Amino acid sequence: MAWQCRALAAELRKPEHIKVGYASISGSRVSLWAAQDIGFFARNGLAAELIFVATSVQGMPALLAGELAIFSGSPETAAQAAAQGAELVIIASNEPTQYKLIVHPTIKRAEELKGKKIGIDRIGGSSYYATRRMLEKVGLKPQDVEFMQVAGGGPQRVAAFRSGILAAVVTTIERFERAKVPYRVLADAISMGIRIIGSSVVTTRTFRDKNRDLLLRFIRVLAEASRWTKNPKNREGVLNVFSRNLRTDDPSVLDLNYRLYVDPLPLFPYTNVEDLRSNLSDLAEGNPKLRELNVSDLVDNSFVQRVEAEGVAPLR
Repeated sequence: MAWQCRALAAELRKPEHIKVGYASISGSRVSLWAAQDIGFFARNGLAAELIFVATSVQGMPALLAGELAIFSGSPETAAQAAAQGAELVIIASNEPTQYKLIVHPTIKRAEELKGKKIGIDRIGGSSYYATRRMLEKVGLKPQDVEFMQVAGGGPQRVAAFRSGILAAVVTTIERFERAKVPYRVLADAISMGIRIIGSSVVTTRTFRDKNRDLLLRFIRVLAEASRWTKNPKNREGVLNVFSRNLRTDDPSVLDLNYRLYVDPLPLFPYTNVEDLRSNLSDLAEGNPKLRELNVSDLVDNSFVQRVEAEGVAPLR
């Protein structure tokens, strides 16, 4: 079979070293972690060095400087850099982020949020626009609430929520579950049709054009790792991957990550151009250059298409 021939060829050649950066330590990274831990990189002739970079704002410059070959992070940050002339291309993406409108358990209706503080990372960021769109869906206008920027990311917003400073926040439920903070989900973004791509695989156009075979193998690795992860027979192995990379042995946290991130994991990580275009139309409010960006040109789904056409190794 084709996949067997590819695996044999990979074993016979010297592995190619590749530096891969990723932003955020979240269960959504499970296919990347599994690819490393279970050996899918090695069987495809790649020696991947996974490098955690705290934010996409730091990751994109590292990518452009050649310090990283690939970066997995915010597609909006990549688009904003591309709008300024950076030669970037998105070759794969995760499923939309499972954003929820999270409120205190005492809040039962959207109207009760009027005049209250809602936490965001920053004005003009993706969570800010996700919050605005969700509020509009539940019948509230942006001026009905007070947006409060909370520096430091998700943990700080959870802490502000716990203390009562914030009445609500739009994020995933993972951090609230891990911190055992009581909460109530008032609305779900995906069920509302609000699809925010949380993470994309980005590289430079120069690297893509010079390393097409390497990138094809990288996307094949993600597909094989996702297929392994989604096989119920591998549940214990997947939990071990979560445990090693999240650095926790808490069964409830591991089970939560399995429930949240394994089922939605795409086998073939296409980038939905319309989802991305919709997200960027919001961001163009603060960055008019995004209106001039050719989103279709920013996205290259050809590697995922090729991997889907050729098939991946069977479940095992």
